[in-house]
Amino acid sequence: MLDPSHLLIIDDNPLVRLLVASALQAAGLTITEAASGEAGLDLFATTGAHAILLDVMMPGDRNGFDTCVALRNLPAGRHLPVLMMTGLEDMDSINQAFEAGATDFITKPINFPLLSHRVRYMLRASCTTRHLLESEQRLHQMAYFDHLTELPNRQFFREHLQHRIALAQRKEMKLGVLFLDLDGFKRISDTLGRHLGDRVLQATGERLRNSLRASDALIRSTLSQDGISLARLGGDEFTVLLPALEGNDAAAVVAERIRLILGEPLILGDHELYTTTPSIGIAIFPEDGETSEDLLKHADLAMYYAKRGGGNQYRYFSVKMTEAAVRRLNLGNQLRKAIERGELAVHYQPQLDVATGRFCALEALLRWRNPELGPITPAEFIPLAEETGLIITIGEWVLRQACGQAVAWLSQGIALTRIAVNVSAMQVLHKGFAALVASILTETGLAPRVLELELTESALIADEATVLEVLRALKRIGVQLAIDDFGAGYSSLSRLKQFLIDRLKIDQSFVRDLEQDANNAAIVVAVIAMADSMGMEVTAEGVETDVQQAFLKKKACN
Repeated sequence: MLDPSHLLIIDDNPLVRLLVASALQAAGLTITEAASGEAGLDLFATTGAHAILLDVMMPGDRNGFDTCVALRNLPAGRHLPVLMMTGLEDMDSINQAFEAGATDFITKPINFPLLSHRVRYMLRASCTTRHLLESEQRLHQMAYFDHLTELPNRQFFREHLQHRIALAQRKEMKLGVLFLDLDGFKRISDTLGRHLGDRVLQATGERLRNSLRASDALIRSTLSQDGISLARLGGDEFTVLLPALEGNDAAAVVAERIRLILGEPLILGDHELYTTTPSIGIAIFPEDGETSEDLLKHADLAMYYAKRGGGNQYRYFSVKMTEAAVRRLNLGNQLRKAIERGELAVHYQPQLDVATGRFCALEALLRWRNPELGPITPAEFIPLAEETGLIITIGEWVLRQACGQAVAWLSQGIALTRIAVNVSAMQVLHKGFAALVASILTETGLAPRVLELELTESALIADEATVLEVLRALKRIGVQLAIDDFGAGYSSLSRLKQFLIDRLKIDQSFVRDLEQDANNAAIVVAVIAMADSMGMEVTAEGVETDVQQAFLKKKACN
């Protein structure tokens, strides 16, 4: 290890070197010597030093001033204390010494006691400077890098992106921003714990590094040497900067490579994970934005559409996305006030007993008419309600309205055996859902057997253990359970009995064309037969013709 008081003397005069070395060694310092600027630079590169005493006037191609400049250009010499020894006392020479990078100067003939004090002072100041520099480096690391993945963070990426945008503007080049989010990360973190979630993020960061180091010439050209083209923004969100794109399609090449690599199974200990596929949004400079803020915002929005489309894909940003986002923001604001303004209404669709052709049940359907926006379809506002969490409040309101209306009709002598109400996965998983249902039944006076709760297939697989516990609690209350739009999702037939389901509802997409489409007809027949064998009833949705109704009656659909 290098002695903390190691000095390098560079002077062409051997007598000066001897006297200076003797005086400083007597003060407890370790000395090495060089007779020229070139030799001094070579010796410093080999052994290093904590300070340098440098003569100004030396023969050869490199005098003291030149040697000092060369030292300052070396990484290890950037903050090194350099004391220049000179027999010149004119101000121009002194100024030239400081301009070359000297820390201090001392004139010849040398006052050796003063030299010892001057060198000691420089070493103490250098030590303090090193500590300050190390502290600055640590603060820089904390401010600009993510501690978990050791990737650059959001702040670093934004600043670097703005710098690259300025460069691209000057050179009239394109650049791309990829914004990606892991599709199944929340489920992993919630199910297997935060520690494993952190390991997934670390592995994702490493996979992204590897994908961008691939031999593809395009990708090589887009990577900066210090790796700052890749960043973790927070959570499971990462960004990639692609400077100097030859064309917009080039970004898709990188996005597809990332998609394939992240889609491969991830093995962490005893866990083999298949749910780390990405949703990737792409924004291109200059057409999609001319600032780092706009490019990030638009790439994020494109990622959102990739995720809404099912995930494990990439999408380019388009202006239509912004228009849709503005509408969604407006819808969200309006939806928050819809209940208190009386804009929501429950409509009731009749269900018929196929065998008798008589009315037997109702399904509650939520509708929204806004005075500013007009009628808004459930396909548009229900997903928005789920994303914003408003579905909890809205769902409770619908359930209370439907139960109260059913009691009113029953009291009028209407033969209503069942009223069906749709519930989302978020409602089922919300704490106290079964207790809420029981409370509303008690409040409205509706018999539990009359209420049927319809769940989508996605709701059943959201969190199996929790959902099963809630469904058991609902069955203890006495309500009926149905799977809505059966066949349109990802049903596992082995789970049907486990989930205590009373009824399957065949999705209208199969019913609509069963007269012309033999495959649809076969699916309908298979669902009816399977349900019958498992003791379940079947409701067919979207029946619009006598032919459809006759077909379903013949096949013993309930």
